[in-house]
Amino acid sequence: MRKLINIICIAFLAIWLLPKFFMVSIPAWEIGVRRSLISGIHEEDLGLGYHMRLPFFHSYYQLPATLQFLDYSNEDPDAEAGSLEIRTSGNNIIYVDVTIPWRIKKGEAWQIIREGFVDSYADKVASTCTGILRETLAAMSTTDIYQTDKRVTNSQAILPKLNQALAQYHVVADNVIIRNIAFRPEYEQKLQDKQFFVVQGRLDEAKKRESEAIQETDTFEKSIQKDINVKREEWNGRIEDLKTKYELEIAAINAEALRYNAEKRSAADAVYAEAKAAGDLAEAQAEALGNKLKAAALASQAGRTYSAIIAAENFQLGEVELNSNNAAFLQEFASMKSWRNFFLGQ
Repeated sequence: MRKLINIICIAFLAIWLLPKFFMVSIPAWEIGVRRSLISGIHEEDLGLGYHMRLPFFHSYYQLPATLQFLDYSNEDPDAEAGSLEIRTSGNNIIYVDVTIPWRIKKGEAWQIIREGFVDSYADKVASTCTGILRETLAAMSTTDIYQTDKRVTNSQAILPKLNQALAQYHVVADNVIIRNIAFRPEYEQKLQDKQFFVVQGRLDEAKKRESEAIQETDTFEKSIQKDINVKREEWNGRIEDLKTKYELEIAAINAEALRYNAEKRSAADAVYAEAKAAGDLAEAQAEALGNKLKAAALASQAGRTYSAIIAAENFQLGEVELNSNNAAFLQEFASMKSWRNFFLGQ
């Protein structure tokens, strides 16, 4: 059992130690270069991961894969150099704050090792950048310096020339950023005064143009107002003419409507009177005919009977005092014949 435990421990130590002796780890922010005692520098950059090595036979160099910054500024106490002091073509001293981001070219780190720049390539890059900046910035005129667009143009023109010089060290600059350019205090004051006068002159010129524009605008507005008034009067006249025309047409239409109304009403009244007279005549004729027919009906035997029935229904005898000594009443009113004669007239 103890023997098995010993074997397991030895295997564990071997698994843990073997990568330490036979593998090397390259992080993502570095580039690995392998050197062999027999073949020399391996012509390939090694990236992120584990790479094989033989103890005492292989050695590895690790160079930065990230951007490096060469900064010329007096504001940063940790900067590699202060602001660049340059004498321009106009014999003026300027102080330039510049930042140059640079990096090792992809696939060329092994050449830095092979050419022996591993300890000095950063200094050579700084020296080369300083020389190129001094050479190119010294050619800038005062106008090129204090105008932003010209500064940007000049900084963009520096980059190709700088990369051409840095190619021998297998690095490349991504940009040349000129952050600030300052003159000596006394000359800076002169430049500020000059710029102030230039700005003041431009301001006066702008105010003059503004005054001319205001005057031109006033004149134009008055001309427009005049045209508006003329057009307003013209349209008012047209409106009055059209109004008069339409009023006359409306009056003529109203007169025609009144005439038509009177004519039609008169005709309607005549037709109505004629129709009413005809109706009254027909009604009178109908009434006369009805009376005639009624009289003829009542004159007939049935009519006399009907009249007798109506008379009998409406007849009220009232109180009658009879004289027992007078027998003529009974003879006249005591029989049906006498009553029939009384109502029918027979």
